[in-house]
Amino acid sequence: MTQAQREAIVDLLHYCMFADNLITISENQFVAAKVQSFSWDPKISFEYYQGKSIGAARAALGDPKTKERFFDSAKQRLATPALRKQALELCQKLFMADGNKAEGEFASEKEVRSGLGL
Repeated sequence: MTQAQREAIVDLLHYCMFADNLITISENQFVAAKVQSFSWDPKISFEYYQGKSIGAARAALGDPKTKERFFDSAKQRLATPALRKQALELCQKLFMADGNKAEGEFASEKEVRSGLGL
């Protein structure tokens, strides 16, 4: 996986994490564990990227045009259907990280699926 692909997945995970306006420790732990398993590029500070990613995800949640650009960017970086499917599956797991799937998370899952062209 390239760094751009890892970043796209992190962006999508942050989008999903903020979808229900309730961020849990288990969701944060899920994202941290995934990032650790991705072999994040050591030349790029994850903490710096995380702040940028969270900002982009929150902006996308607040504006339809920004949301469209957000998903277009993720889709371009996740160039293959297999990578897009992997990203969606990780989002689905994130939704269940706190033990239940909130109403907003169902809607966000549909947005992610549609935004990735799945």
